[in-house]
Amino acid sequence: MALTQKQETGNEGEKLAVNFLRKKKKYKIIKKNWRHKSGEIDIIAQDGAVTVFVEVRARRKDALVSGYFSITKKKKNALKPVVEAYISQNYLQYFRFDVIEIVCDRENFEIFHYENIPFF
Repeated sequence: MALTQKQETGNEGEKLAVNFLRKKKKYKIIKKNWRHKSGEIDIIAQDGAVTVFVEVRARRKDALVSGYFSITKKKKNALKPVVEAYISQNYLQYFRFDVIEIVCDRENFEIFHYENIPFF
């Protein structure tokens, strides 16, 4: 089955985010698209002793709402049990939430990394 334009943009955004985290930030990527029941975390990475849960948002330059502000309370509520399950299963002590926003046009893109955002 063919992917929609939105799915293709999302997949490409996640690839760019993974490369950014690995190469620019020197994070270790633990999991991509980790699922638990009905939810999914885009990227789980390690930044030193801290586990980082990353939500990736890819948007066109002319989007009405930025990727950062597109993470609604509903989305946060959907992510909460997924994140809590991962924390519980892996006995995590130190963790945080980041957002990576990919702003793109036809040929170029910019990456914005928001660290340690208030998620819940």
